[in-house]
Amino acid sequence: MSSSRSIEQALAKTQRHLLVRFMSTLLLCLLLVELIVGAIFFFDLYQTEKKILTSMSTEYQRILTYDSSERLIHVLEANPHRLLENNIAAYKLEKGASSDGVFIAGVQHLSTEQPFSSYQIDENRSWLESFIFSPYMSLPIEGEQYDFWLVLDNRARDFIAYNQWLMTLYALLALVAVTAVFTRNIIQSAMSPLVTFGDLLDKLKKGQLEFPSTKNEAESDLPQGLNVISSSVHTAVAKLQHVTTTLNTTVDAIAHDIRTPLSRITLASQTALLNNADQQAMKDALADCSEHAMQASNMLTALMKLNDELTGKRIPQKVPTQVSDVIANVVSWYEDVAEDKQVELEVESADALVIQSDPDKLTQVLVNLVDNAIKYTEPEGRVTVKAEQSSEGKIAITIQDTGVGIEQKYQDLIFERLYRVDSSRSNIEGYGLGLSLALAMVENLEGTLVVESELGVGSTFTLSL
Repeated sequence: MSSSRSIEQALAKTQRHLLVRFMSTLLLCLLLVELIVGAIFFFDLYQTEKKILTSMSTEYQRILTYDSSERLIHVLEANPHRLLENNIAAYKLEKGASSDGVFIAGVQHLSTEQPFSSYQIDENRSWLESFIFSPYMSLPIEGEQYDFWLVLDNRARDFIAYNQWLMTLYALLALVAVTAVFTRNIIQSAMSPLVTFGDLLDKLKKGQLEFPSTKNEAESDLPQGLNVISSSVHTAVAKLQHVTTTLNTTVDAIAHDIRTPLSRITLASQTALLNNADQQAMKDALADCSEHAMQASNMLTALMKLNDELTGKRIPQKVPTQVSDVIANVVSWYEDVAEDKQVELEVESADALVIQSDPDKLTQVLVNLVDNAIKYTEPEGRVTVKAEQSSEGKIAITIQDTGVGIEQKYQDLIFERLYRVDSSRSNIEGYGLGLSLALAMVENLEGTLVVESELGVGSTFTLSL
């Protein structure tokens, strides 16, 4: 199964999983909200009913206190609509009695099995107990001969809050349905670009490392988070492509450079054997074999050394280093070489330049740079080694020559391992490892190495530490 197909199936499963989890969480939250809203509705209704019952009780108590029980009975019987609208019944009891009251007006046939006092609104009773768990609420109207009770039917009033609660429930369910549709579309839209990554993985599995040149256009349609992922993937693929290209080039270069000494070893040995050479000829053949074997060994040693630098196996041993002394030593080693080639070798270095560095690595870097500068400078040319304090507080060492120079298109490639400009491969000895090794050492010393060059004018390598 292809990576793209696998990713599509995984994304579909993930989308369903995310949607289910999101909707489950949303439903739980909305259920909690609905419970709170329902409690608020019932509490608000309780407060309203309590206020109505208290207001009517106070009004009727005033009539009973300042007039008579007959007057109160007349008022209740004459205006029962007020009681009916609020689902209230009025009862008359003998003074001191708690049940078996006589119905006067209001809602009839209330099933009051317990005494009216058991339903009485009391500060000690919670609203849940008075309104939710109790079928009635009651308040007394106390007189001298008779007591009157107003009894409110909670059950008849519950539907008001219940209907309000149902309306909010339906609204929330509609919201959940709409949210589910939009959430599904958002998740699907956000994850669909990952299918492109599956296609890219398929290409990678087939060895096709090229990715579309319209990367920026493709990424512009992605969400910000996936845009970052896409950019990271393309960067990783670009690095992988670069590594693969470099590896292929390196293998080709190694094969080219090792094949030459091996061919010469084979030729020298076979010639000596086939010609039945004398002892001196055999010695010469062995000497040639030894020389060419040493060339191959030196190149492989340089490759291993470069690999150790790149992988961090060679840890710099930093100590206070006098830059002028290192430069003086390196230049002294190449004075005769420069003189033989008729190249002027100059040094411009202050004496008080001291840095924390590895003198051995710094020496090897300068050896590579000075050797290349002399190697690629024609007779009557000049090589200048200069060290100074830069404006950034670092030490800048420049190796400037008046040699052949490097074309602009090659300047980014000369630091690649085993890379040499093709026109110089057969004319100048070397393995193409010096600059890549020098750059690796400089980076291990936490420095930088850059080149400025103009074809036919010369090159300047600047080392900053």
